Amino acid sequence: MRVVIAFGLAVSAIIGITNCGCGKAKATGPATVPVRGKIVFTKGGAVKTLADKQARIELESVDQPGIRAAGPIQEDGTFEVATVTTEGGGNAGAVPGTHRVRIDLEGAERLVAPQFLDFTKSGIKIKVPSDQPVEVKIWR
Repeated sequence: MRVVIAFGLAVSAIIGITNCGCGKAKATGPATVPVRGKIVFTKGGAVKTLADKQARIELESVDQPGIRAAGPIQEDGTFEVATVTTEGGGNAGAVPGTHRVRIDLEGAERLVAPQFLDFTKSGIKIKVPSDQPVEVKIWR
């Protein structure tokens, strides 16, 4: 649980730093590309409930194990991700390649189908970069 909280704080810090544009220091970590998308419920469930509970979407690189990107899910289902490495570096966006996807939220099994809480069980993979915003379909 502490690792999840620390990872979430690190992602939030990177998103905040890269969005403010006030620093001249370049972010460290792997080269990334912007990833924006939307969570869509297909069989019941409400995205607003995920946002109210501060749920995040998390991407795990298949091509570069150990590199993950994550970002908060907004009330309308939209999200942007940032990458944080185990060495502490990171950038806005995700590394190019294939990523497995999961929803990260403690107690979310009441809000989404349990398979969406696990990278290996969700069945969702996305390619980065994508010509269009990513659409992630889930259900409750």
